[in-house]
Amino acid sequence: MVPALLAFLFSITTTGALPRSSLDPIFDAESAAEYAGTFATLYPSRVPGSEGAAEAARWYRETIAGVGLSAEEDTWTEDLADLGSVELTNVVTVIPGQSEETIVVVAHRDNAGVEEPLGENATGTAALIELGRGFAPQEIGPDPLPQHTLVLVSTDAGAYGGAGAARFVAESPLAERAIAAVVLDDLGPGPPRLAIAGDSPSSPARTLVRTASVRVAEEVGVTPTLPSIPTQLVDLGVPFALDEQGRLLARGLSAVTLTTDRAPGDPALTAARLGQLGRATEALLSSLDTSVGAGFRTPDSIFFADRAASGWTARLTLVLAIVPFALGVVDLAVRGRRRRLPFAAAFRAQRARLGVCVFAGLLVWLGGLAGVLPTGAPLPLPPYAEVLDDPPVFGVLALVAAIVLGWLWTRPRLVPAFPASPEERLAGFVVALGLVGLVAIGLALTQPYALAFILPSLYAWLSLPLDGRLGARVCVYALGLAGPLLGLVLLGNQLGLSPLEAALYVVGLLTVGYLPVASAVLGLGWIAAGTQLAALASGRYAPYAGGLEPPPPGPLRRLLARAR
Repeated sequence: MVPALLAFLFSITTTGALPRSSLDPIFDAESAAEYAGTFATLYPSRVPGSEGAAEAARWYRETIAGVGLSAEEDTWTEDLADLGSVELTNVVTVIPGQSEETIVVVAHRDNAGVEEPLGENATGTAALIELGRGFAPQEIGPDPLPQHTLVLVSTDAGAYGGAGAARFVAESPLAERAIAAVVLDDLGPGPPRLAIAGDSPSSPARTLVRTASVRVAEEVGVTPTLPSIPTQLVDLGVPFALDEQGRLLARGLSAVTLTTDRAPGDPALTAARLGQLGRATEALLSSLDTSVGAGFRTPDSIFFADRAASGWTARLTLVLAIVPFALGVVDLAVRGRRRRLPFAAAFRAQRARLGVCVFAGLLVWLGGLAGVLPTGAPLPLPPYAEVLDDPPVFGVLALVAAIVLGWLWTRPRLVPAFPASPEERLAGFVVALGLVGLVAIGLALTQPYALAFILPSLYAWLSLPLDGRLGARVCVYALGLAGPLLGLVLLGNQLGLSPLEAALYVVGLLTVGYLPVASAVLGLGWIAAGTQLAALASGRYAPYAGGLEPPPPGPLRRLLARAR
């Protein structure tokens, strides 16, 4: 592990920025502010699929035509959480350049209604129009002709998971020829920020991130913030991206979102800040336009301000970190086999707990089908989703009650009729650790960054004392829960949710299909192992059916026998 950690440290290098163009930006702050004010006043509610959304699309198309640019519409139907099946529209403007390679600028046009300030992006829409005006046909002199073809995309449903961005990058040939993309979202008066997470464990090119940061700092006077290292690990480990650049990165298009942090009480718009961010975006596009070479790649990276580390070294470090644990579990299993520990009963106890966890997972899936939990396109839920704003309390309680009944049905075979012997406790301990190890190996093969969540449990639970004071055992066990709990806290801070709300949010990501089924299966396996270790830590562990060999028929076998 030490060589991998050294490789990670040595991979941290400074990243250079593309040079600034000799042409000064011509972005007009007052004009952009007027566009934004008019748009927000005329169409304050632009919920996807509504009449307001359709009118907003028409206004954008007519306004972009008014500055001398044509636009084409792409209309389709999408099943969105909270909204159902709605008709969505992207409006795409192509500004021809000397090369067929494209640079894409994206801003979503919709919002979540007048009551929800989050997701409001009249400023991004206005900036998109003003950026296009600089490339419109001129009455006097030659028309400006960029080296790359510039594509302006006014997307729909950006406030509901970025369905428009996902549609564009999946269906448009313009996206296939893109070297990079810049997303504009909520260019308010708050501190500037860059969003870099993807729907897959990928990151924008280091040069793109650094150039965006430098251009913003030049215009605003403040370096935009990047997500913290723990937050980046959460986003790579889940993986999760709320902003639209996540849809683009998942398809291999290097993209970064320029946005701002809105504090309570901040005015909705200041022309000066909109002008600064608009000029920064124009300068960034000019730098990208004059760059040479192939498109920017999307390898996973860890960003440290003006430095970045290679993602493969981070993944290698995490994978190698589980090797000592795996060797320890194998050693325990071999020694236990030599001592003829009663592994069969311990396996059955772990299987029963795993069965309850699988049953709970099936109930969550059924809860989605029944409408208790959200369903729809596999897109990230907004932080104002209905399941969070108006939680289905009775439906969730019904699911919890059903899970408890399933546990009570299995519990009689796991309740200790008499204290377990040291050999029986050790067998249950080894089997539970073996399941945790299998989960770790599964994550190493599929989602290495997610190992950061369970590494504390590997070594805390490996050192769990089976005897001694109850308080000491409980404290050691609780240390193993630190990784997932910290992940929920970080995700909650990112979205403005409490840890409990963040847990419900993650369940919603599973029911809409944004998170893969493999993640759910591995998570259930970890929980099942954790429950057996919790029984050991609390002194309530017992081998299945008291260790009888062969065991009497269990609840499921008895039920199947009655059905026959």
